[in-house]
Amino acid sequence: MIWAYFFIAIIITAISLRYNWWRKSESFKHARVLMYHSIDTHKGDKFDKWRVKPDEFEKQVAWMAKNGFTSYTISELTKFEILPLKSVAITFDDGYGDNFTNAFEILKKYNFKATIYLVPNQKTNHWEHKNTKHISNMLNQEQILAMQKSGLIEFGSHTMSHLNLERASIEVVKDELVQSKQAIKSITGEECTTFAYPYGKYNDDIVRLAKDAGYENAVIVKRGVYKNGDDKFHIKRIGVLGRESFFDFWLKFHKIRNKL
Repeated sequence: MIWAYFFIAIIITAISLRYNWWRKSESFKHARVLMYHSIDTHKGDKFDKWRVKPDEFEKQVAWMAKNGFTSYTISELTKFEILPLKSVAITFDDGYGDNFTNAFEILKKYNFKATIYLVPNQKTNHWEHKNTKHISNMLNQEQILAMQKSGLIEFGSHTMSHLNLERASIEVVKDELVQSKQAIKSITGEECTTFAYPYGKYNDDIVRLAKDAGYENAVIVKRGVYKNGDDKFHIKRIGVLGRESFFDFWLKFHKIRNKL
C-alpha cells in the first residue's frame, strides 16, 4: 500500500511539473491577447511550433465563444477606459495566406474579430528558411480586402522586411516603420495604427520611433494579460503553439503559463 501511495505521489508530481494546473488563475477582468502565426497542417519541421492546425484553432475559438468571451481588435481593445469582462483579442503575426484560407472561415463562423500584422512587401516567409522547407505564401491584396470588408479583421504593421529592429540603425528602423504603415494604408485605404515588433525585439528608441510614426499601440511577445492602464506600446500576449494540446491552451488562457 505504501508503494502505491508513493507511486501515485510521483505521478501527481510529474503532472504538476508538466502542467501548472495549481497556478492561480488570472481574473477575467483582464483581457487575453492571443498570438498566432500560421493556421495550417503540420509539415514535420521546426516551424510546426508556429503552425496551429485548423481543427485545433476552431476548437479554441469555439470554446471561447461557448464560454462567453467577446473578441475585439487590438485598436478596439486599447480604446476602452475600463476593459469589458471576458475580453479577448486574437492576433496573427506575419500575415500568412492561410489566415485567409483556413482561419477566416472559422472567425466568421463564430463572429470573432482579429488583428493581422502584415509584412506588406513580402510574398513568402523566406526569413523562416532555416526552420522549414515549406515556405508559405503571404496574404495577397484580394484576400486582405475580402477580410477587411467583413468588418472582423484589422490590419497592422510588422515592418517591411521582418527584420530584428534592435540590430538596425535608427534610420532603417524609421523607414521600416513609416514605409510599412504607408504600404498597408495603400492596400486597405485605412490608416494603419497598430504594430507588432518582429521577433518581439524592441527598445526605448524603437518605441519612440513607433509613436513618432503615428502608431497608437504595439504588441510584444512577453506573456501576460492586458490590464486597465497598461502601456499601449508594451501589450503582452499569450503565445498559442502548434505542438501543444487543448489542455495547454486552457491552462495558458486561465493561468497564462502552462509549464514551469
